[in-house]
Amino acid sequence: MSLSSNDHSGGLRAVIEAACDEQGSQLNAMTVLSPQNDPFRVDTPSGHRDGHWLAMEAGRLGLGDRIIHLRGLHYMLVSGGSIKPNGLPYTNTDQDWAWLQNSAAKAARWLRYIPFGQIKDARNSEPSIHRFERPAPHVYVSVGVDVEIPDADDLDLEIDVDGYDGAQPYKLVIYGEKTSLEEVLIPIANSRKADLYLPAGEISDTLMHKIASVGAEDGRPMVVITVSDCDPSGWQMPISIGRKLQALQALEFPDLEFEVHRVALTPDQVREHGLPSTPLKPTEKRADKWTAAMGVAQTEIDALAALQPALLDRIVRQAIEPFYDSTLDARVRDAREEWLREAQTRLDAQLNQEQRGRIRLEAAEKLDVLREEIDAINNALHVNVDDLTLPGIVVPEPELNGHTSRPLIDSRWGWVEQTVSLKRSKAYTENDDD
Repeated sequence: MSLSSNDHSGGLRAVIEAACDEQGSQLNAMTVLSPQNDPFRVDTPSGHRDGHWLAMEAGRLGLGDRIIHLRGLHYMLVSGGSIKPNGLPYTNTDQDWAWLQNSAAKAARWLRYIPFGQIKDARNSEPSIHRFERPAPHVYVSVGVDVEIPDADDLDLEIDVDGYDGAQPYKLVIYGEKTSLEEVLIPIANSRKADLYLPAGEISDTLMHKIASVGAEDGRPMVVITVSDCDPSGWQMPISIGRKLQALQALEFPDLEFEVHRVALTPDQVREHGLPSTPLKPTEKRADKWTAAMGVAQTEIDALAALQPALLDRIVRQAIEPFYDSTLDARVRDAREEWLREAQTRLDAQLNQEQRGRIRLEAAEKLDVLREEIDAINNALHVNVDDLTLPGIVVPEPELNGHTSRPLIDSRWGWVEQTVSLKRSKAYTENDDD
């Protein structure tokens, strides 16, 4: 079930209402987050009123296509004499600021009156993001220059290729609750070619749209590994991620396939490894239900990262293992070397003296220009080989042997099954059989 239209009617509301009709249930039965935060419940008359108002005011005040911080938009509305939909002036008060964040700006983006990326969220500092870009093979002839630049007549013509790398079967994403997890998670992300998102604070809609957009553009199924505190908020984090990815798939990215896996920190891990706990805050409304369901109080993920970083490293790597072919790089390296040997043989057999002279002349001209830029010479001397017949590049495919655990949400499930799984997890009953 997905959406593809770009208008402001129906939208996510149509998805949840269709599911309710199919199941014979009320909206609350298909609602995962609170009604004011669940993307599928934003599509209301008041949501359209507030979202449309913000888009019109932004246009009136000359925002155009400019990207703006939400706090900056707040001050534009204040200084621009904006009148809210209720007929009262928009003022520089906490009440209007909260309404802008929680109602107008949220509705404007989820209802597509304003693009997600045009507003930078106000409550959080910029997240720490580490993205892995998929390479593509690019063949060229290298002249093999290192530090000393020889005469053009002495240059060796060697075939070379960039981007000869294997593509893993999944787009891997690690989402951590805190930037303090960088020390443990960055090496994992680098070694497993995974994107790493470490926001400071709540999960913003802008960041979720970015993750969904990157995943959709990549084209591979996306696996999101979450690392968060063992408390009601930390438990809720992957649920919110799953629900918002579910909404973004329906709203804008119908071809996006994704799974969300809660990896750490779970109550079982706290008990198994004897991690220290602290009492939940008196203001935590979910405290009694959480304690009764989970049997633990509150343990921050920092406790595991600081006290047993090797254990956190092992937990995350084990979670990724079923989705990552650790033999692929070695097999690709062997295949690349074999390709280079065969391509060099064909290059040597096909180049006549005239072609060799042309390549050396081209290289010599570039050497004269770049003598003061020794470090850039090898890349600058790549020579196009479109007129040569070289072996086809066959990059080995990944091979996965691991058995994956059941995810919190999988985009291949039906919409109702996705929603039920999220709701069961939110209610701390995801392991119940009934």
